[in-house]
Amino acid sequence: MRNPNGYGGVSRLPGRRRRPYRARVTSEWVLAEDGHRIQRYLTLGYFATQVEAIRALAEYNADPYSAVSRQVTFREVFDRWSETYFEKYPGTRRLTLCAMGFCRSLWDRPMRDLRAAQLQEVINAMEGKSRGYQSKVRSLMHLLYKYAMSRDIVDRDWSGYVELTAPERDSPRVTFRREEIRRLWALRASGGPVPGETAAYRGLGLLDSVLVLLYTGLRVGELLALRREDIDVPGRSIDLRGTKTKAARRRVPLHREIVPVVEDLLARGKREFFIEGPSGGQMTYGQYKYGWFDKVMAALGLRHTPHDTRHTFVSALDTAGVRPGAVKFIVGHSQRDVTDRYTHKDLPELIREVDKITY
Repeated sequence: MRNPNGYGGVSRLPGRRRRPYRARVTSEWVLAEDGHRIQRYLTLGYFATQVEAIRALAEYNADPYSAVSRQVTFREVFDRWSETYFEKYPGTRRLTLCAMGFCRSLWDRPMRDLRAAQLQEVINAMEGKSRGYQSKVRSLMHLLYKYAMSRDIVDRDWSGYVELTAPERDSPRVTFRREEIRRLWALRASGGPVPGETAAYRGLGLLDSVLVLLYTGLRVGELLALRREDIDVPGRSIDLRGTKTKAARRRVPLHREIVPVVEDLLARGKREFFIEGPSGGQMTYGQYKYGWFDKVMAALGLRHTPHDTRHTFVSALDTAGVRPGAVKFIVGHSQRDVTDRYTHKDLPELIREVDKITY
């Protein structure tokens, strides 16, 4: 029996195929340059039997939106979601794209057809990768499912069933000792070459950047995403756009001792970013940590990670008797009543608090 107009149709494709039956419907009519109307189709899928194809066609006509959403792939969801996400959190782009690369086996699969087993296979295939990398991939899956559920592309979040396989590593944070910080100041004052620094990184002022981290508590990602216009030297503050959480959006006070260092870094040129990469533009975390920080720390005989600077800063605030609420606001830790309590008008108070630090 002939299908009604606009209902769509099922056809058998030539050749030997595992799924030879195609179900499709008209998506639109367009007007060609010569005035003729051209029919364009939306393929609902390819099926092993004619019955399956007819059933898919019936499901589409019963609920067209649901049927179309079944064809939206993992990669298409990522493309739609990332358009606005990267605008809000530009500092996360590199790590997010890296996590998406590990999900390559899911890219062209319809989001609705995926289950926990397929997601788990991605994690299982990350042999030799750290738990942190696996956690980032799982977090990306969760964000994509959250987006897809909000748009009725899927009705269940399977990422909650994914388990990390890499062992947990106990890597306690080690604060910089006062003598180590004074050693960095002395090395800066000497104006000599920085031990372990390769030619590609000379002249970028990265030794100064370590001091900035120690006196502000910035995350490394926040430091590398800073633009020159984000820094108000006369007002002794840094305007952070936020690269991690809502609480990460804040104004960070500048300690009186670090102001001259910030001024020196700003005077190094007219570049866009406060810290510039060896080839210009924004420096990546990998360039900073593996290309410079780790090598310099090793050459100086120090055993630290970039995040130890933040841990040192928080410990120094605590030692100085700064109130916990102010500490959480300054370093960008979430706390329900903190973002409401501290605003731009409280900046002078926060400057007085951070000036209590003495290394």
